[in-house]
Amino acid sequence: MSSTALQSKMGVFALATAILAFSSSAGARADAFIPSSDKGGFQYSEPMDWPELTLDLSAIERQVAEAARLRCGTALAAAPLDLGDANSFMGDMMGKVASAAVGKLLGSVFGGGGGSSKQKKPRMFKDPIKKKYKTRFEDPEGKVRVLVGGKQYDDGLLLSARVDKARGKGTFHTMFLERPDCTRIWPIQYLGYSMWGNWSLSVSVTKTTSTYRDSQLIDRSVERSGWSKSGDFDFSRGFSVWDQLDDESRMVLDPNEAFKNQLRTEIGDPAWRQMGYARPTEGIRSAGGLFRVDPAELTPGTIAVIHITNVEAGRYRTVGFPFHFSAGEDGMLTLEQLDTAGI
Repeated sequence: MSSTALQSKMGVFALATAILAFSSSAGARADAFIPSSDKGGFQYSEPMDWPELTLDLSAIERQVAEAARLRCGTALAAAPLDLGDANSFMGDMMGKVASAAVGKLLGSVFGGGGGSSKQKKPRMFKDPIKKKYKTRFEDPEGKVRVLVGGKQYDDGLLLSARVDKARGKGTFHTMFLERPDCTRIWPIQYLGYSMWGNWSLSVSVTKTTSTYRDSQLIDRSVERSGWSKSGDFDFSRGFSVWDQLDDESRMVLDPNEAFKNQLRTEIGDPAWRQMGYARPTEGIRSAGGLFRVDPAELTPGTIAVIHITNVEAGRYRTVGFPFHFSAGEDGMLTLEQLDTAGI
């Protein structure tokens, strides 16, 4: 072995010896280094145990939950919900399959193959709330505009809305009723009335008359006639301080965030997915939410909430519309929009 290599190895050994000597002189306990093996003059030891501390969070959770309860039946129920990046957003497999089924249906309308040739237009649900009974509302920032009406029945309630304006052709994310005692009532069914887009079906007939004399064409006339029909596409079909977004749990101590976390959890499958779409845009434009609820359950202060999807800065977000409502003698609802500025 060369003298240079020998000096290098001796230097490493001296450094290791110096480190151990410093650790000993620094006041380390005698049992801090427990030899587990001895090889080549070096000692290896087991790592020290770090102290553990257990915290009781129940008092904090109760405090946040009690504060969040004060938000029920307020405009906070319409606070924007972030749904994810618009470029990479993908629905689940069920949504994709449903969208493929819709695509086949539309293909049959346009003669593009797939589906029955007897299908002339998508199946429609008729909106029972006439336009004259609806009111137009817009969010404070002018992002989304909707036309909303409704009717109360002996055993239920219908909210009916149309998206007049939304960036990216937004659609319905959720509808619900919320009482001041924090009880939320969800639709038993969403009814699609119309889609973003138009359907059209046309037939044309061309008649060509040719006149010959002595095998020579002396006259030709062309007559065209036909009919067409068009319209709108219609297709039917407690609070926690723990945020479970992105498959991770994080503690939230702000009552407003705890309120919104609970709302996201209760929404489950959004309306657009329940109606058969994989993405929160370009689907249903006009829809109804049918609630099975006794009028006596709609205690004073109950609000109705509609969330519409909107594309903003490359992300899917919702714009919420909260309403106080009352029913007239004919059952038709009068809606008063709550102020959402600043939420």
